Amino acid sequence: MKDINALDLDPIKVKLMHKESGEGWTLEHANAVEREYRRFLYLMKTFPQEQAAPLVDVDTFWHYHILDTLKYAADCQAVFGHFLHHFPYIGLRGEDDLAAHERLGVRMQQLYEETFGTPYPLLLGAAESQARGSAYSAVASQTAYSAVAGKTAYSAVAQKTAYSAVAAGTAYSAVAAQTAYSAVAAQTAYSAAGQRSAYSAAAGNAAFSQNASSGLFTVRPRLPQPA
Repeated sequence: MKDINALDLDPIKVKLMHKESGEGWTLEHANAVEREYRRFLYLMKTFPQEQAAPLVDVDTFWHYHILDTLKYAADCQAVFGHFLHHFPYIGLRGEDDLAAHERLGVRMQQLYEETFGTPYPLLLGAAESQARGSAYSAVASQTAYSAVAGKTAYSAVAQKTAYSAVAAGTAYSAVAAQTAYSAVAAQTAYSAAGQRSAYSAAAGNAAFSQNASSGLFTVRPRLPQPA
């Protein structure tokens, strides 16, 4: 971790905080994501054969790091001894691909919690919004996410699906509204593709498959062709 902690990521944060050419992040948020990005790099170095997907904000930080091509190449050489490539299309090629992306995300959570011994930070830099009881939705305005409130929920695809990191009664599904995930409840489960396959972080009887589909990191999406 020493070589990763030595990386100068301040320029990346400056870019991310810029309102016009970046994401308009606050310094507090940029610092929080920077910490998780360093941990992501550590996991990639420690488990080079694993296929895993980072959190959205961590992935965004990664994108901006890559944009500084000279620095990114030098940083990769210092940390990995080679260029760490990024394939940005997983989850964009249909429902099966989206399911694979969710499996990779769950695998990332497993590696993170086993390595660092702390809960996976599902929502970064959001202490203020959580305190207000506000919520987040990536697609549907009626769905929402909270890492601390049992009554709020998150859905990336369907309005009726939901996720909570702390409440056993709430659930998450990336594809099917009837499938669900809970990180703390043994009786709830997760499935990224099928209603009958499931994953629970606390239940030994639940089942989870992390096998990626063929061509996951090689087949690039294409824009629709005019008729």
